Amino acid sequence: MNYQLADDGTLSLAGSLTRSAIPAQWDSLNRLLKDKAVKQVNVADVKLIDTAGVAVLLEVIKHNRGSVPLVCEGASEQLRQIVTVSGVEHLLSLS
Repeated sequence: MNYQLADDGTLSLAGSLTRSAIPAQWDSLNRLLKDKAVKQVNVADVKLIDTAGVAVLLEVIKHNRGSVPLVCEGASEQLRQIVTVSGVEHLLSLS
């Protein structure tokens, strides 16, 4: 998992957002988000995602103090299916 937060509040995520890839970056991502607002998330470069990746997106909402829905640009069909099956489509605006 790779990530970058731009000055305009866009969090770009890339690579694998999976249960095996996220733990190595989890603490540093949480520190980055601690005092920053994320206006949108770009997931166009996410190659593989599972429910742990959706948990990362929900964590962003938590850091935004519950501001929903979170706009996610470049969502893959895989992400759309997981969000629907998980029942969190009201929390994430996928485009």
